[in-house]
Amino acid sequence: MTQTWSPRRVAILGASGLTGAGLAHQLSLSDDYDEILLFDLKQNVLQAHAIDMREAQIVAGRTRARLVVVPLDRAAEQEPVDLVVFAASLPETPDGTREAFLQGNLGVLDAVRPAIEALAGETGLVMIVTNPADVLATCLAHTSGIHPARIFGYCLNDSARFIAAISRELQVDPGRLDALVIGEHGDGQVLVWSGVTLDGAPLALDAAQRARIDADARGWFRRWSDLRPGRSSGWTTPVGSARTIAQLAAGVPVPVAVWRRDGDSNDSHTTLLAVVRDGAVVPTPLDYLDDAERAAVDEASAALADKALRAAALTH
Repeated sequence: MTQTWSPRRVAILGASGLTGAGLAHQLSLSDDYDEILLFDLKQNVLQAHAIDMREAQIVAGRTRARLVVVPLDRAAEQEPVDLVVFAASLPETPDGTREAFLQGNLGVLDAVRPAIEALAGETGLVMIVTNPADVLATCLAHTSGIHPARIFGYCLNDSARFIAAISRELQVDPGRLDALVIGEHGDGQVLVWSGVTLDGAPLALDAAQRARIDADARGWFRRWSDLRPGRSSGWTTPVGSARTIAQLAAGVPVPVAVWRRDGDSNDSHTTLLAVVRDGAVVPTPLDYLDDAERAAVDEASAALADKALRAAALTH
């Protein structure tokens, strides 16, 4: 019998940063959680965040979730939780590359891996929010004792950016659109043109429209880097992460970087629609894709596996 996943206790590593604190705030305003454990090296900032969030709970009238600040070196002393969120990250630097960002954040992940393993215990799931979430999830699968199917990566932002690009092209409210991006978070992202809808009906786009939308969606990282903000997307990611957790708990398929095995050396965490089933995050059947999209997903999986192996080799 399939068991329902209910993440009542959540631990967030990197909870003083923009993304981690934002997610903690989102979860703290929901009645779906009993306890949110907050970990970070910056204890003063974390304590201040916790005071602020507790008062925000009072203002919002949502005080069920208990916020607990825990020193990072005491993670192993805690009872295992239902969900561990890795949100710690090095600051983004102007003109930085995805590859350099990967190496830096892989070092952060390695440093807190014992804490993640202790907090996840035998059954907890692990959500990677830090970028690049798909490659880091694959690296964690190879270097930890946590089963790969219990690890998943946050990837909803790519779909939001695809919808925004379609909205700009067609000059329609993005709330009327639905669209999905799977594959890799980066160059190998797969825009699922066959699944684009407007007001719930399939939307046909001509080649010129697709080319402009594709360039718009794929150009997001360059445009963001050109702004030199020195930070990540600190509003979209917390809201999207909270939504991802809620949908997985409700049994609703949601795009996440999920463990995908092909029987060869291309095992990796590839973004696909997935659900939680019997304590594991598993992809749904790929019947929502056409043949070209399936082939593109296979290429993305192979590229992700290669990036994870090269990143691990450089780190170790």
